[in-house]
Amino acid sequence: MVDLLVGGPTLVSAVRWEPTVTSTNELVAAAGQAGTPEGLVVVADRQTAGRGRRGRSWEAPAGTSLMLSVLLRPSLPPAPLPPTSWPLLPLMTGTAVVEACRAVVPGLAGRVGLKWPNDLLVEGVKAAGILVESAGDHVVVGVGINVDWRGVQRPDGLLATSLAEAVDGPVDRWALLEALLVRLDAGYRLAGLDPGGVVRRYVPDCVTLGVAVTAHGAAPVTGTAVGLTPDGHLRIRDEDGRDHVVTAGDVEHLR
Repeated sequence: MVDLLVGGPTLVSAVRWEPTVTSTNELVAAAGQAGTPEGLVVVADRQTAGRGRRGRSWEAPAGTSLMLSVLLRPSLPPAPLPPTSWPLLPLMTGTAVVEACRAVVPGLAGRVGLKWPNDLLVEGVKAAGILVESAGDHVVVGVGINVDWRGVQRPDGLLATSLAEAVDGPVDRWALLEALLVRLDAGYRLAGLDPGGVVRRYVPDCVTLGVAVTAHGAAPVTGTAVGLTPDGHLRIRDEDGRDHVVTAGDVEHLR
């Protein structure tokens, strides 16, 4: 493990580089429980037991992805975000991810978007995921971006791409990390000052809106995604014209 003090974005207090981890979210969650100050970032080259939404496992070979988790304590100054607004954090993170990818990989302009609530898509195919978990007074924001999967064997049934495959060329992981931390910092501060602005900034990049979808959960809902609530929840209008608010779950874009 290598610790790097960071003097750039105000959100980041320290960066820890790990060659191999089971899960960056697990490491940061343990640090949060131990009282570590906000702003710790753990970045891993290889992840053997990463977690996605709904308990899915995810493994990333060395050198192929940008995997990191950030420790936040949103209730603290300078711009506190009340726990009722913490569901906005995945959307805030999604905006930071899509903006960072566009900034570092210009060839992605017009080809990337956000699938509600936590995926980055390149022309409809997943290239990054977000997992935000809270416990007590702290939140762990996990991000996994498929940077260069050229030549990587996918598990059967996994439909995924990477940024390098999308533009048929190399992508600088470290430039992407820097761009992402800068944009996470800005988005986090703005969220504390103007929670309602998180949704406004997210909506232009949300490719789920206006699409026929099924939200899978305890009671699946099928219809057209017509908007987001101020809290960032998805509104789906069914064929009878009734609106349903989906607060969590997997959303499938219907083709």
